[in-house]
Amino acid sequence: MSKPIDAIYNRVSTRAFLKKEIPEEIIYEILKAGTQAPSSGNMQPWEFIVVSDEERKEKVVSATFSGFYSEWAPHQKWIGLAPKIIIICINTKRTKSRYAELGDKWTLIDTANAVQNMILTATEYGIGSCWVGGIKEKLIKRFFNIPSYVNPIGLLPIGYPKENVSYKYKMDPKWITHADEYNNAYYLDTKISNE
Repeated sequence: MSKPIDAIYNRVSTRAFLKKEIPEEIIYEILKAGTQAPSSGNMQPWEFIVVSDEERKEKVVSATFSGFYSEWAPHQKWIGLAPKIIIICINTKRTKSRYAELGDKWTLIDTANAVQNMILTATEYGIGSCWVGGIKEKLIKRFFNIPSYVNPIGLLPIGYPKENVSYKYKMDPKWITHADEYNNAYYLDTKISNE
């Protein structure tokens, strides 16, 4: 049986990029794919800031947390080496206008849908990406003049991969899928074949 969308199975998190510009047509297709995501009440709460300027990219880096891939440096400097950094934001005003306080939850879910579309589209074009959530939101808001009703929730650095990244293990659905109630296995060995 063939896989429905190759990009889903080929996607890896890329943290090293070539110094090669991405054609604007591809950037547009990546952004457009984000806008095609489903959203609650079709309110489309996503906003994207594409950062190319080197000084502004350094500001983005200064607003990141330390982490494993930064080798415990104060910031994740590898992000600044991507040709483009897309700051992913949620516009709570749009969704809250229809759903009041529930909009806070749904804007995150809806925008995550958009980011997944963007990542898969980038993968299809041979562009590497990595969804980064470890940011200091208040700093990003200040550095990029983001209004009060728009909140940055993460970064998507994108670029041509510098190296091959090995695929990480993903859990098989049989370990995380339940039948009718929690802890009642949906997949039994007789239901599926992994061929």
